[in-house]
Amino acid sequence: MIILSTAAIRRIEQREMSDGVSQEELMERAGKGCAERILEAFPGKRRVLALIGRGNNGGDGLVIARRLARAGWEATVFLSSEKAELGALCARQLAEWERQGGRTAPSGSPPPWGAADLVLDALLGIGMSGELRGALADLVATLNSERARRFLRTIAIDTPSGLWEGASPASPAVVADLTLTIGYGKEFLFREALSRFVGRIEVVPIFSTGEESAASEAIVPEELARWLPRRSAHSHKGQFGRVLLLGGSRGFTGAPAMAAHAAHRVGAGLVTLGVREEIYPIVASRCLPETMVFPISDLSLLSANRARATAVAIGPGLGLDRTAEELLADLVEANESPMVLDADALTLLARNPALFDRFRFPAILTPHPGEMGRLLGREIKDEEREEAARELVERLPVTLVLKGTRTLVVRKGEPFWYNTTGNPGLAAGGSGDTLLGVVAGLIAQGIPSWEAAKLGVWLHGQAADRLLQARGVEEGVLATEVAESLGGAIATIRAAAARVLREREEPLWEGS
Repeated sequence: MIILSTAAIRRIEQREMSDGVSQEELMERAGKGCAERILEAFPGKRRVLALIGRGNNGGDGLVIARRLARAGWEATVFLSSEKAELGALCARQLAEWERQGGRTAPSGSPPPWGAADLVLDALLGIGMSGELRGALADLVATLNSERARRFLRTIAIDTPSGLWEGASPASPAVVADLTLTIGYGKEFLFREALSRFVGRIEVVPIFSTGEESAASEAIVPEELARWLPRRSAHSHKGQFGRVLLLGGSRGFTGAPAMAAHAAHRVGAGLVTLGVREEIYPIVASRCLPETMVFPISDLSLLSANRARATAVAIGPGLGLDRTAEELLADLVEANESPMVLDADALTLLARNPALFDRFRFPAILTPHPGEMGRLLGREIKDEEREEAARELVERLPVTLVLKGTRTLVVRKGEPFWYNTTGNPGLAAGGSGDTLLGVVAGLIAQGIPSWEAAKLGVWLHGQAADRLLQARGVEEGVLATEVAESLGGAIATIRAAAARVLREREEPLWEGS
């Protein structure tokens, strides 16, 4: 899904209306699509407080509130301005809300924060520019304070109110847990420096026309489904590839086991794990029984497993000593399969950049910002991520997965691809090891490295999102639990693709 500037999205909206689609119809499409995403993200009957602005964003919020109330939710509307100040479309949606018995908080009273566990931010859309001031700035500050005090979940419609193309990390803006951006992704929403305001992103399509290409794209589930077809009943393990994982050292026995766990759970047919002999008994006892563990000191086993592998991953807990350096150099020299490199393998590459000249097969690097800085020889700030990513892939023949709140996937000659899933539960040890196993497990099944990188980061984040949905809190999410949640994340991709097909057959704006 392409990511566009605010000006480009306005042009598409004008084109749509020139083709005969009314603003009211676009509003119904947006409201219905957002309501469906909210019902999926927050199952069960909930209490929602919709903060309504006076423009079209407020109208979107009223459509959403109406649909949530129809689904059995307890919905309350709070108007940020007097009824007489509402725009024409917003006023019509308010009249429809009240005609259907919707509850509106009394004028002049403060928002009834205690009446909700979810807050809908429909105060301002992409029409704003400049910093928030006055009563609206005060309302946004109060919302953020109540979110923190009452542990509310905030859902921003189109964009968190107060964010715009000139916003900075110091701007007064709504802190959202989920942003439902309408039509297309907006460029400023994907900036790492603004990610604390945006939270998780979902794109809600409403236009039947649009641009065909852009400099950036959002990774969305419906576009990933073709890489995860249903398996034939006439299948065997050899059809789904073989992962060879190499890692582990004294004191770091869990990292390779977690990577192997994830490779299994994403569907690899066979997973083999090579570790140092001194930790072999410990790792073998910690792995799933399906994992075939061997000591890398047995060179005949190492050679045989390398020859059979359809994907190779190296780095988790590998260590930085001479043994690790020699293992990495030998692997790069002799490997005949696509590779994924993470953790200590990246630090060793930064020390020995000449190894890149020996790569014979596609390689994926999955650095966090610190590792990225080592690869480039300088510190990488949030606002420099895109520039640094482009510099690295222009210099090296690799696919880059630059981890962060908004993980970035890029290779030479391609747009930037931004992940849209994940939550703070992933800020824990083992997350990177799990991602490594996911990407390697996908490549092993025959998915091209470039597609496996995008698919892998989305699945990894979605698995964590499903855990958050089930547990209710980000704290304590374990990497092994993320691996166990991968099956549900795969099901989410297939469900999203099926939903898009239904919407094309039965347009999502039909009915109100």
